[in-house]
Amino acid sequence: MFKVKTLVSLIVIPLALVLLAGCSRYTPREIDISRGEYYEDEEYQKLSDKEREAYCAKLAAELDLLQKRSEEAEAQLEQNKEDIQTFTRDLRDAEREYSRLNNQVDELTLQLQELANLPKEWQLQYGECLWIVAGYEEIYGDPLKWTRLWRGNTQKIEDPDWVLAGWTINVPREWPTRHRVRQDEWLAKIAGYWEVYDNYRQWPVLFEANKDRVADPDLIFPDQELVIPREYPASD
Repeated sequence: MFKVKTLVSLIVIPLALVLLAGCSRYTPREIDISRGEYYEDEEYQKLSDKEREAYCAKLAAELDLLQKRSEEAEAQLEQNKEDIQTFTRDLRDAEREYSRLNNQVDELTLQLQELANLPKEWQLQYGECLWIVAGYEEIYGDPLKWTRLWRGNTQKIEDPDWVLAGWTINVPREWPTRHRVRQDEWLAKIAGYWEVYDNYRQWPVLFEANKDRVADPDLIFPDQELVIPREYPASD
């Protein structure tokens, strides 16, 4: 009887210890290292050697990844600094250009206002001729431009050397876009007019723009109306 009990004890007790040990084995909680989840010291101590090895490997991989990201961030930071410096220079250049253009706009606005206030008609006084009138600052400021007054008043003035006090003449202000040919005019002469191109060498521009009505550049007729392309502005 004693031997049977002893034998049972020798079998049952080790089996119970094995079962008890198996039931009490520690199961670590699920964590995500990439999200900043880690084991506490107490949890780490309960890990098996294999679990610790796997955990450490994940930590090392995460550290390598973070270091790589840190290096990339530093490189990007340097690039951003360079970009900011470039953008800052460009912004300053743009501000200077804006200031320059703004000043130009102000100057042009002032000139337009002054131009709008200039007389568009002039009543001739005793002793005045087209030469004198063209020389007035409020007219053209240059007596040599008297021909502009004459060509702008051909319906009234037949002879530019003969004008009468009391006549009211037009003062052309805009660049003409058309020209009616008069006697003894040719393309080079017209191109040389101050209000046209002020350059007789520009006559081919007139010819090209009027090929539909001028077959021969050396042959134009009075009363022909010519187009004056304004992409070739007259000289000041």
